[in-house]
Amino acid sequence: MVGMAREPVSVRGWFYLAGLLLLAGLSYGLLRLVESSLREPVPAESQAPVLIIEQFRAVRMNVAGLREYVVEAPLLRQLPGQLGTWIEQPVLDWYQPDGETREWRLRADQGWIAADQQSMRLEGGVVMTRTTESGKSPVEVITRDVLIRPAERYAETAAPARAVTPGGELRAVGVRAWLDREQLELLSEVRGYYEPSHR
Repeated sequence: MVGMAREPVSVRGWFYLAGLLLLAGLSYGLLRLVESSLREPVPAESQAPVLIIEQFRAVRMNVAGLREYVVEAPLLRQLPGQLGTWIEQPVLDWYQPDGETREWRLRADQGWIAADQQSMRLEGGVVMTRTTESGKSPVEVITRDVLIRPAERYAETAAPARAVTPGGELRAVGVRAWLDREQLELLSEVRGYYEPSHR
């Protein structure tokens, strides 16, 4: 009889132990679930524009109050935070120190201006033109994807480029241009022709 009485207690003890283990497991799982739900996920920064302007025009003046450059575009979309500003079909005109004579005009499919406004990217097809009104020899550079540093009047691209002048044409892959110094550096695969004018 004594042996018979112990067996139900032993089975009941196993049930208690199994119940406690199940309860402990469920408690641990519930605790992990509550803990993870208390941690707020970091919200992704929205890339929706905070400002949209149609027929945009901005004029940069020098310390003497004369035009340095003008940027125009049919559409501007300013993004939040440090994401910068997108502009559609931008036209960038650089002026000589008198603020009246346009020296260079740059046109592109679209552009991006950094939030600190220290750099700009002209993307897609890009045409850089110096006209005769500047008093200097005209030149047209046709390329794509150009990085601009406006304060330095500096432009560069790693893409193929074609420079056309009245006397000839040069082609290269990669160009660096200092637009206020008449300095154009062709980086690689340079080829072309030049026909001197007959006077």
